[in-house]
Amino acid sequence: MLLRYGSLLFALPGLLLVVLYGLELSAVTECTQQGGFYNFDNGECTDVEAPLSTYYARNTLFVNLMLLASTIGALAMTWGMLLKGMSRSQQD
Repeated sequence: MLLRYGSLLFALPGLLLVVLYGLELSAVTECTQQGGFYNFDNGECTDVEAPLSTYYARNTLFVNLMLLASTIGALAMTWGMLLKGMSRSQQD
């Protein structure tokens, strides 16, 4: 059971980050194709050039928490594999 929950906790935060970043990147691409400048502070397309900022700079806590959750999931997955391997050798 630990292996299943660990693998979910390992994969889902990364997928969530990729989806949210992709949605923002799509909005930026659409804005630049229309000849505008994307303002990252308020998430709008404007005619005035706005300063660039990274996704991590704007969402530091969220990204760090998702990466922490993924790391905990990897550790839980590893622990689950170790327990599963140890239980098989004890049964033989």
